[in-house]
Amino acid sequence: MSLGYGVGDFLAVVNLAKAIRVRFVRAPDQFRHISEASKTLCNVLRDIKDIYEQAELDTQQEKHLDEISRSCRSGLNELLSKLDQYQELDPGTNSLGGTCRRVWKRLKWDQAEMAEICQRIQSNVHIFHLFSTSLTSQVAFATNELVHRVNNTMEDKAQHKLLEWLTTVNYATQQEEYLKRRQEGTGKWLLGTDKFQQWIDNENKNILCTGIPGAGKTILTAVVIEYLEEKCKHDRNCGLAYIYCNFRCHHEQSVDDILASLIKQLCQRMSSLPEDIKTLYAQHKKRQTRPKLDELSESLSVLLGHFSRIFIVVDALDEYSSRGEALRRLLSELFRLQSNSTVSIFATSRHSPWIQSAFEGCLQQEVSAATEDVEAYLRGHMSDLSRAVLRDKDLQEEIVKAITKTVDGMFLLAQLHLDSLRGKLSVTAVKKTLEKLPTGTDAYDIAYEEAMERINGKTEGEKELAIQILAWITCAQVPLMIEQLQFGLAVEPDEAKFDPDNLPDTQDMVAVCAGLVTIDEKCRIIRLVHHTAQEYFERSQTKWFPRAHYEMARVCVAYLSSSLRVGVDLPSSGYSFYYYCCSYWYDHFKLARAEPGLVLGFLQDTKKLAHCFRQSFTFMTTETVFRLSAILPDSVTKAQLAAYFGFDSALKELIEAGHCFNALDAANRSPLSWAADNGHEAATRGLFLDHQDRWGFTPLALAATNGYCKVVSLLLSNGVSPDLKSNDGRTPLMLACEQRPGRVSRPLRMLIGIKKIIEGHLELRSSTFYSYKRVVELLLEADCDPNSKDERGRTALHLAAGILDTEIIKLLLAKGADPLSTDNAGQTPLFYAAGHGNAMGVRLLLEQGVNPNHLSDIGTTPLLLACKWQATDVVRDLLDCGADPSLADHRIGRTPLVWAAAKGCDSMVETLLRRGIDVDSQGRDGWTALLAAIVFAHRTTVRKLVKHGADPNLPGPRHGRTPLWWAARMGDEIILKQILESGGDPDAADKQGTTPLMKAASAGYANIVRLLLGTGNVNPERRNKRGDDATTKARCRGHDRIALLLEVNMDIKETLKVKDIPAERADARLCTNCGLRGQFQDFPRCQHCLHATKVRSVFCSTCDDFLTVYCASPIHRNGALKSKISYARARKVI
Repeated sequence: MSLGYGVGDFLAVVNLAKAIRVRFVRAPDQFRHISEASKTLCNVLRDIKDIYEQAELDTQQEKHLDEISRSCRSGLNELLSKLDQYQELDPGTNSLGGTCRRVWKRLKWDQAEMAEICQRIQSNVHIFHLFSTSLTSQVAFATNELVHRVNNTMEDKAQHKLLEWLTTVNYATQQEEYLKRRQEGTGKWLLGTDKFQQWIDNENKNILCTGIPGAGKTILTAVVIEYLEEKCKHDRNCGLAYIYCNFRCHHEQSVDDILASLIKQLCQRMSSLPEDIKTLYAQHKKRQTRPKLDELSESLSVLLGHFSRIFIVVDALDEYSSRGEALRRLLSELFRLQSNSTVSIFATSRHSPWIQSAFEGCLQQEVSAATEDVEAYLRGHMSDLSRAVLRDKDLQEEIVKAITKTVDGMFLLAQLHLDSLRGKLSVTAVKKTLEKLPTGTDAYDIAYEEAMERINGKTEGEKELAIQILAWITCAQVPLMIEQLQFGLAVEPDEAKFDPDNLPDTQDMVAVCAGLVTIDEKCRIIRLVHHTAQEYFERSQTKWFPRAHYEMARVCVAYLSSSLRVGVDLPSSGYSFYYYCCSYWYDHFKLARAEPGLVLGFLQDTKKLAHCFRQSFTFMTTETVFRLSAILPDSVTKAQLAAYFGFDSALKELIEAGHCFNALDAANRSPLSWAADNGHEAATRGLFLDHQDRWGFTPLALAATNGYCKVVSLLLSNGVSPDLKSNDGRTPLMLACEQRPGRVSRPLRMLIGIKKIIEGHLELRSSTFYSYKRVVELLLEADCDPNSKDERGRTALHLAAGILDTEIIKLLLAKGADPLSTDNAGQTPLFYAAGHGNAMGVRLLLEQGVNPNHLSDIGTTPLLLACKWQATDVVRDLLDCGADPSLADHRIGRTPLVWAAAKGCDSMVETLLRRGIDVDSQGRDGWTALLAAIVFAHRTTVRKLVKHGADPNLPGPRHGRTPLWWAARMGDEIILKQILESGGDPDAADKQGTTPLMKAASAGYANIVRLLLGTGNVNPERRNKRGDDATTKARCRGHDRIALLLEVNMDIKETLKVKDIPAERADARLCTNCGLRGQFQDFPRCQHCLHATKVRSVFCSTCDDFLTVYCASPIHRNGALKSKISYARARKVI
C-alpha cells in the first residue's frame, strides 16, 4: 500500500481505535454499548485496511477517506481524553485499591455525555461501512472485469478455432481488395435502380445481375456488399454472407465449402456461437472427420432462424458453372434456404441461358460500365501517364472521350486502354495510340495482344521475366501467392544449389507485365488482371509459352531435390512454394506429355524421382497417396512410370530399348494397368495383358470405372475378358455401374453389348444403390430382372426405396418390380422407404396396396422404423393410410410413441398423441414415452408429455423405478423441476428401497440433492434394504461435499424445534449468508451477514434475533452445529 493523500490520518485512526478497544476489555455491563461500538469500528477499519491494500484509490476517494478519518479521529480523541481523566479506570491496574476506585469513579460519569460519544462512533461506523462497501464493489468490479476479459479471450480463441475448422477461406480480404481498387463514387448507380430497391424492400426476393465480361460486375458486387454491411451494422437480427466465385479456386469452392463459409460468416455476426454449431464441431473434431453436405445444410437452416432477415451475395456464378452439376446443387441449396427463412439472394453472372432460367421469376438487372464511372476512373488515373499528358488538360479530356467511346460497357477495357498509353512520352504518340484503340467483341484479345507486343519490346531480361510470370500464373494448378512465384522464378533447374539472392523484386514483377497482372495486397495473391486474360492465355498458350508445364515441373523437381532446408537455409516464406512443389509437380509432368523425349531423362533419374514422391506424400490426400504409393521408383520400372504419366512416345522408346513392358510393381500392377487407370489410350496400345492387381482389378475394370471409353473399346476389341472379378467379387460391369452415368455411359453400353445376360443381375442392384437412373435404364433395357435378389434377399426396389430416389422407384415399378417382395428379415420395400424418411417413396408404395401394418420377422413395422429415424412426414402418411400406432415391436415391446420420445421429435410425438395413443403405455422393459424423454434429456418432449397427462409416478414393472427416480438419476435439474411440478413424488423408492435422493447423492449431483431437499418432502435419513441412507451413499462414492450438505440439513432439522411461528412466517427459512439453506421471507438478501462473516460470527444480529425468538434451542449457541455450518460454508457446500 502506498502512503498517499489521507493515508496517515487513516492509519492513526486504526491505531487509536485499537488502543481504545483495549481499554474496554472486561468492561461492566453499563459500558456495553460503547464497548460494542468501538469493537465494531475496529472491525470495519480493519476490513477497509485489507481492501485498501488491494485497491487503487483515485484522488477523490483518498480525499473522502481523509475527511471521514479526521472526523472519526476527533471523536476517538475526545473519548480517549475522558479515559485519561480517569486513569484509575484503566483495566491494566490490578491492585485491590485501584479496583475500588474504578467502581467509584464510574458511578460519577456523565452518562449522557458518553451516549453522545457512542452515537458519534456509531455514525462513523456507518460512514466507514458505506466507504468499505464502495471499495469492495470497486475490487469486485475490477476482479470481474479481469475474469470477464480472460473468459472473453478464451471464448474468442475457441470460437476462432471452430470457425477456422469450418473453412479457412476468408472472402472479407477479397472484399477489401475490390473496394480498394474501386474508384471512389463509382458503382452506386446500381443502388438507386428500381429493381435493386425492390429487392431490398421485399423479403425472400432474388435478383440476378448479368453483364458482358469486364463490365465491372465484381466491383458492383463489392459496392452492394458495402451497402448491406452498413445496413446490417447496427441490427443484430440482420445477417449477411457473401461468396466470390473463382474458376481458379475450385479446390476450395465445393458446395460443402460454400455452405461452410456461409455458416462461418453468419456466426461471426453473432455474440456467441449457437449450440448446434458447437455440437457439430464436437462430433466431427472427436472423430477427425468433416461434416457432410446434409449436416452443413441443416446447420445453416437452423442458424438462419437466429436472424429476421438474411442477405446472401454470390458473385460470378458463371465461373462456378464449369463444375456442371455442382452449380445446380449450389443453387438448389441456396433456394431451399428460402423455404423456412427470409433469405434474399443477390447474384451476378455473365449471360448464361441456364443460369438465367434458374432465376426465372426473379428480378433480373442488366449491368454494364456506366459512362460516368468510366470517366471517373480515367480522370482518377491520369497521374499514371507521362508528363506530356499531365501538362495538357485538353489532351486529358481527349483521352477520356476516346476511351469512353470505345469501351462499350466493358470497364476492364478502359483499364487496358489506359495501360496502353503508359510509356507514351509525347502528345503525338498518345494520339496515335488513341486512334488504334480496339473495339467490339475482339477488343479484349486485341488489347492483350498489344500488351504482349509491349512486353516483347522490353529488354531481354524484362521480357524473359514477364513471360515466366505470365506462364506461371496461367498454368499454375492453384492461385499463387507472390512469395511462391518469387521462389519459382528464382529456381535454376540446371543449377545444383538454390540461390536465395536470386529472388526478383515484387514491384519489378508487376511492372514488367504491362498491366496484365495485379496483386491482392491482403491475401498476397498475384493474378491476371481479369479472368478474360486467363481465358486468352489458355487459348494462346502454345504461342506464348508452349513448354510452360514442362519447365514448371523441372523447377518443382529441382527445388524439392535441393539440399536446402526451409527455415534453416531458406526463409520461412519458402515453405509455401515447397508445399506447391510437393502437391503439384507430377500434375505438371502429366500435362507436359507433349514433350515425352524431354521427360525420358527425368524418368531415368529414379533417385530424384523417388525423393519427389516421398516429399509429396506429406501433402497429398489419402486417396492420392493410396494411388501413388505403389509406383515409388525404387519398386517400379521406368515403363510403368511412363505408362502412369501417359508418355506414350517415351514408353515406346523404353520398350524398343528392351525394357520389360509386362513387369509388375509392388501392387502387382503392370504398365497396362496404370495406363488404363489414367485413360492413356496411346500408351495402352501394345501393352495388352489381362492381369489383375493386388485388389483384383484388371485394366478393363480400371478403365471402365474411370469412364475411359476409348481404352475400354481398345481392350475389348483385343479380346480382354469382361468377366474377371475383383477380390470383393465385382466385375468390370459392376464397377462401371457404381460410377456416375455421365462418366461411364459409353463404356457401360460396350460392356453390356459384350455380356447381354448378367448372372444374378448384381449390376442392376448396384446401380440402384448408387442412384444412377440412366445406368438402371440401360440395364433394364438389357432385360435384367428387377425382382432378382441379393444374398440378403433385397431387390432393386428395396434399395431404391432406401436411397430416396423416387424416379428409380417409378422406373422399377413400371418395369414390373414387386412392391410386396420381402427380404430375408421379412421386410417389404415400404420398410426401407419408411426407415430412411423417403416420404414420396412411401406414398408410391402405399398406392401399390402395400400393407402399412405388415410385421417383419424381427417384429417391427414401417411406423416403428419411421419413428426411430424421426421421419415425421412418413409417420403422418402411414397413419393416414391406416397404420396402427399401438403396435409395439416384438423384441422389447416399445410403441412408436416411446421411440418418438426417445428421439426427442416433438412434432412426431404431437402427431401420435392426437391419434389417441396411450401416453403411459409401457414396454416389456418398463419404458414409457416420459421415461424415454427423461433418459435422453429431451426437455421440451418431457414438457409436452407431462402436459398430456403422463404419470410421473408410474413405477416400472421390473425395478419399480418411477420417471421422477430416473430424472434424479440422470441429473437434469430442469427436467426434475418439470416432473416435480407435475406432481411427482420426490421420496418414491424403487423395489430395493433406493430413493431419488439416494441415487442423486450416489451419482454426485449436488444441485439435484439441493432441489430434492428443498421440496421438504424427502427424508434424508431413510434407508434402503441394505441399510444405506443418502449420506452413506455419498460417502461411499467419494462425494464428501454432498454428504456434508445432507448432514448439515439433518442437524438443522433436528435443532430447529420451532415454537409458535406466526402463520405469515411459517415458510421462513434461514439466511444463506449465515450458512443455512433458504432465505428470510422478510429479507430477500440479508446484507448484514456479509459483515457477520468477516467478524468471525456464524450469524448476523438480525438472524440471531429471529432464531432466539422462534427456536427452542437457539442454533447459534449450539457449538457442534456452529462448527459444522462454518466448515460447510468454507467448503462452499451451503
